[in-house]
This record gives sequence, structure tokens and C-alpha cells, in this order.
Amino acid sequence: MTGLSFEDLGVEARRLRAELGDLHSRKLAIYGAGFLGRWSRHWLPENGYTLTTCFDSNPARIGGDFDGLPIRDPFAAGVEPVDLTLITARHAVKPVSARLAEAGMKHMPFEAFFVALRFEDFAREYETLTDDRSREVLRVVVNTMLTGDARLCETIYEKDQYFCLPPFCGVEEEIYIDAGAYVGDSVERFLWAHAGNFKAIHAFEPAGRQFAALTKRCERLTDEWAIQPGKLQINHMALGASRATLAGASQSGQAQSYALTAASADQPGIPVVSLDDYLQGGPASFIKADVEGMEMALLAGARQTIATFRPRLAICAYHYPSDIPDIMGAIRAICPDYQFALRHHAPRQLETVLYAWID
Repeated sequence: MTGLSFEDLGVEARRLRAELGDLHSRKLAIYGAGFLGRWSRHWLPENGYTLTTCFDSNPARIGGDFDGLPIRDPFAAGVEPVDLTLITARHAVKPVSARLAEAGMKHMPFEAFFVALRFEDFAREYETLTDDRSREVLRVVVNTMLTGDARLCETIYEKDQYFCLPPFCGVEEEIYIDAGAYVGDSVERFLWAHAGNFKAIHAFEPAGRQFAALTKRCERLTDEWAIQPGKLQINHMALGASRATLAGASQSGQAQSYALTAASADQPGIPVVSLDDYLQGGPASFIKADVEGMEMALLAGARQTIATFRPRLAICAYHYPSDIPDIMGAIRAICPDYQFALRHHAPRQLETVLYAWID
């Protein structure tokens, strides 16, 4: 489905919805015990669907438990049949689909299922985007979700993530909030995009190894940019809706995908604080957030800051299928004056960023 208009995608979404019918009384499975699998494992029952099994191809996982679901090999003899398998392994939709088709198992990408159900939410936000490039980005992202073909994203790939639009670079006296600072790469790019002119940087990173790397980089940047003491502050914590202690782990094993989960006795606690509490009524002018699915919680905890100071926002909107309409709606509920643009910063499905600002 390449080169389709947004209206064409709506036709396809409605066709899928009609083809699926009412699945609430049917048995569903997810394929993939990863990041999106964990989200869908809770989203489906919360929306009235019967989820019975998690399929996975990793032998180390088969026979185990996934948040209360048994993990099974879908191709093993004697596996309980299901009416529909939803592929949550984003990185492997095509090969997984081919294997399920060969086995005669009805299936589709979970994201296609989600778009079919909620296409009207995407269509509503399509009309509110400020420029044609943003609408093209949303069209390709929705097309990718419907097809599972991540190669489509090559056509919308742009560099300079978080700083590619004029309102997000070159602003003097910026108070920059970097939520999910990782190893300091976005702090360094902020300095280059603003020629080293800023009032304050507050960087937040909860993961231990990543925070250690962030610390080293910021020490180097302080020397190289002659940054005055106290202007660049790094915090070994996460930003969320309120004060809490959570656990952290990477589902994929990659440092970039470190996400927070419920605290447990065998993992060190990660402190979480709301931005409103952290700033104590102080200002922010630019908030960047890549917090592995906690973007909505971060916005809830920054409500006072956003409503009062109306900072520019660069919020990652790719972790969950609901991110684009839900994050846009959350920002608009705090302050209806925001304008929105979308850009995509990887030649694959991830790294879609929602930019919001007020002229």
C-alpha cells in the first residue's frame, strides 16, 4: 500500500474493521513478549478482549509466563488454537506473518488492528497538523502500522532530531528539560543547535550505566563550552506523573530501550518525580522527552509547568500505537493554543517526534 492518500488509508482501515467484526467473544493471542507485547497484553483485556496466550519464537521464553499469560510455541503440536494472533514483534512483522500464514493461522500486526479500531482519532489529528510535511509523516506512519512494512519510513527520514524546526533551535536564554537524556547525546546536540547559549539545562536519566556515561559527557561539555557551574544539572532519576519508586530494565537488552516497570524486591529502586515538583514553580522553555512509554505520565506531571510557561515540546510519539492521538490530546487539554508538527528521525518505524509550540 505505497503512495496511498490518507483517505485511501481510511478506506483500508474501515475494510479491516469490517472484516474483523466483533472479536470481543473470540480468543486472541499476541506474538512477541517484548515492549509492545507487554503494553498490548494489558490494553486488550482493558478494552474487553479475551487474550489467552502469548506466542514467542525464543526457546528461552517458551514455557514461561508473560504477565500471567502462558508463553507458547505457536507451531508446536497440541497448542490451543486461537481465533486471531496479533503480531507485537514490530521488528519482525514480515517474517512472523509469513510463518503464521504458512501454518494457516489467522493473524495481523497488532498496530494494524489498533489503527483499524481507532482510525478516526488519527484522522482528526491529521487535520490539525500545521504543515504538509507533518501530514505526509502521519500518512506514512499510519501506512507502516497497517502493513508492518518499516521500509516505508525511509521516505520520511530526517536528521537533527528534536532541533530540526526553527522554533526549536537558536533560542537564547533557553531553559531546557531533557527527559530521557540517555548518554548525553541530546544535551550535546542542544548545545550545538543553540551555539552554547542557554540559561539552564536539567537532564534526567534513570539507568545506571547510561547516567555514568551522561556524567562523563557533561564533564567534557562543561570544559569544551566553558559552561558556568550550576547551569548544567544532571539528575539520576526519571520524570513521571508523581513521586514514586520504580524498577528499570531493557526488554531488548539494548541500552537505548531502558524502560521503567513496577518496583520489585530484587531490583534497585529508581526514583521518579514530576517536573512540576522538581521545578517548584520555576520556568521551563523547552521540554524534550524520550522516556520509553512514560510520555503521557510525564505530561501529567508537567501540567502546571506547561500551562504556566507554555514551553516548546519535542515529545517522542512512537512507543505505543496510541501515542500520536493521545499525546496531542493531552497537550491540547493542558493548553489549547499549541500548534503541532510531526517529523520522523529514523529510516525505520521508530523515532517519530511530535513538536508542539505556541507562536
